[in-house]
Amino acid sequence: MEGILSCDGSLTLFNQEFNQCYHSLKDGAYTETLHKHILPPILFANALHKPSLNILDICFGLGYNTFTTIAQYIKMGYQGQIKIFTPEKDRSVFEKILGLEYPYALRGVNIREIIAMLSAKGQATITPHISLELFLGDAREYLQSFEPQSIDIIYQDAFSPKANPELWSLEYFSELFKITHLSVIITTYSTHQATLARAQKAGFLVYKYASSYTRKSTLLCKQALPQSPSIQIWNQNRIDV
Repeated sequence: MEGILSCDGSLTLFNQEFNQCYHSLKDGAYTETLHKHILPPILFANALHKPSLNILDICFGLGYNTFTTIAQYIKMGYQGQIKIFTPEKDRSVFEKILGLEYPYALRGVNIREIIAMLSAKGQATITPHISLELFLGDAREYLQSFEPQSIDIIYQDAFSPKANPELWSLEYFSELFKITHLSVIITTYSTHQATLARAQKAGFLVYKYASSYTRKSTLLCKQALPQSPSIQIWNQNRIDV
């Protein structure tokens, strides 16, 4: 399968089942990953100052979120423990990843070794402080395995609400609310109004996020985020959820 060139020069793929690319071609696969998902918890939720982080990556896909998390936290000198948990229903994902050329920014991540470990046992130890668990199956089933308030960060990066509605429903967001810590931050590319209303109804505060590097995205949390020119609280009015 041939990679698709996105605007920042990084490659992504097209998913036939959901009839969508894994990443925004306009933002760029790597740029979208870094600025919509990995950096907001560092910028707005004090992630670098926490002694440990449990990160839920919905869904693993081509691994960009997970690989960029590893690269960025190492680059920024984070000394705490990171556990990344990620579900994925596509069992051919390993083959896709191994056939794709990743950007130079991820050169320090041994992607082939990680995939070999995940293929063998569904787990990978990246460094003494970073580990990864991959669940091959339904993300909703995987959520049931987490203790209440155990997750610090979620990358809500499933295919779109229209293509994959079960991972954007009120019931789904209610499950996320149950398993997330009080200081959680959830990042997502979606700005779909009815989807944001469902997240809000589940109990989350909803913020619109405007990065200078990408198109607008959304942050969900339980506690108010620090004031910043790039984030604005969202309030829905009469939106059917």
